[in-house]
Amino acid sequence: MEVNQGMREGSRAGSGPRPGRSLIGRQFGHPQGPLGRVVGHFMARANARFNLWAVHQLHDAASADVRRVVELGPGPGIGLAETLRVFPRAHVWGVDLSPEMLSQARRRNLGAVRAGRLTLVEADAASLSELAELAPADVVLAVHVLYFWHRPEAELARIRGVLRPGGLLALGFQLRQHMPRPAQANFPKEGHLLYDSPDDVTRLLRHAGFRNVTDQIKGRGDAPEGCLMLATA
Repeated sequence: MEVNQGMREGSRAGSGPRPGRSLIGRQFGHPQGPLGRVVGHFMARANARFNLWAVHQLHDAASADVRRVVELGPGPGIGLAETLRVFPRAHVWGVDLSPEMLSQARRRNLGAVRAGRLTLVEADAASLSELAELAPADVVLAVHVLYFWHRPEAELARIRGVLRPGGLLALGFQLRQHMPRPAQANFPKEGHLLYDSPDDVTRLLRHAGFRNVTDQIKGRGDAPEGCLMLATA
């Protein structure tokens, strides 16, 4: 099977429910089992437009000689498919903690896996330093995963360590006030972090050593589909 297994984050792996925790927050942070499959199909429908838009913004900002692309938390693989299309000369890695999401991503991109253009890795951002084959990456894409990094500055520093000097990070997310109410209510119960302003994320990126930080918004200002931060290592 074309899935490599990396290090798992101990705080999430194998943790059972505790009082005050949330099944919704737990499954979106780490989809697994039959419910995880449902979550993956929901992600494919609900997030597709934003994922495709984020890939195109990244493509427009990246240099012409991109050869190594990493997507963190690719979920069901919508963004991977578009990344493979718009960066036709690149090798692409999809790094996800959830075997269920990797399975869906593999089915959606089976041709690229068999052709050797796509490598799927069972790991998370905390394990990037253990995955020597990824570095130095030209581009790292991470959409709707920022909330699940409980130590975001450390995770961003690891991402910067994987990028080549001048490499590009594209970080897609939604602000707290524009997220669905179940996410607003349940994500914090799992310790997931929500953000109230793009400035909050800009500060994290700068503290982690990124520069040339810019932000873009998809959709109307009063009801955006999401934000995208671009930053260079």
